[in-house]
Amino acid sequence: MLIDCYYYAPHNHSLLLSHLREDLARMADLGCQAVSLCVQEGQLTNWHQQRLRTVVDEAHRAGLKVHAVPNRWAGLVAGWLDGFGEDSLRHLDWVIRTPDGAMDLACGYPVGCTQHPGVAEHVARTLDVMLDRFAFDGVIWDEPRSPLVCHCTRCRAAAPGGLPTSAWQAERTAAFFDAMSAHAKGRRPGLTSALFVMPECGELLRACLAARHIDHLGSDGHLRSPGHRMHRMKRTLFEAYDEYAPLLAAAGRKSFFLIEAQRHRDEDLDDYLANLERAFTLRMDHLMWYYSAHELSAANEDRFNQATWAMVRRIAGR
Repeated sequence: MLIDCYYYAPHNHSLLLSHLREDLARMADLGCQAVSLCVQEGQLTNWHQQRLRTVVDEAHRAGLKVHAVPNRWAGLVAGWLDGFGEDSLRHLDWVIRTPDGAMDLACGYPVGCTQHPGVAEHVARTLDVMLDRFAFDGVIWDEPRSPLVCHCTRCRAAAPGGLPTSAWQAERTAAFFDAMSAHAKGRRPGLTSALFVMPECGELLRACLAARHIDHLGSDGHLRSPGHRMHRMKRTLFEAYDEYAPLLAAAGRKSFFLIEAQRHRDEDLDDYLANLERAFTLRMDHLMWYYSAHELSAANEDRFNQATWAMVRRIAGR
């Protein structure tokens, strides 16, 4: 099993090199083989360049592979919370449309249409810049925004009967990310491509089963017991795993699941800890876990981190 630490956004602003090296050394000591971090378009060309390059280089020195998680590129994927590229604002014609032709801002930010050639050109060009300038070993697509169905003139012309549906959108989204994965691999032979859907997006996962250039496929999900309420809910990792793991196995696909740590607060800690062992011992090919992305108070952070790190060490046989 590939154990992959989601480090989120360590290259931003004030992280000290000594802290970075300490974190990466801990990941390697725990038994991780890879670390993943979010990358915004602008960070590839603006003043963050050297900080990003330092993280990649230091991770390699620690013996870890490094995966880039494209962050809100053209609004198409999730990732780190704050921000998306300026191109999404410069090209409002890229934005998906509601049936009445208005921009669909249901996500709270502009989401690009996968049928718009400008979106494909932008993502491919950004991949080129990233892979030419930084020594990433893989690309991970974080929660493509597939539930939003686009009704722009291009999509209506392409969809059967002129009516875009969620199933049609899922197929188009899967084809888009398969093509972008192929493009990245053409730029960097040997690169790993992975994609995980939101746990509610079974339609997209099924559409991705036929993808030829996405190596690892799966979902994220919270650690939560039945009946436990969090302040923001998505399906649990266990619900997603029970639905998707058999589909992935039947299709001969390598399974990939992210143990979602965001949104856990103090009142969720005991329930998180109660589900930790079950989550980390699920059978899969690629397990991704957050280094520390919870929303707990300082009083509880150490309990959360130490328990999570101990479980990583355990499954790695350390």
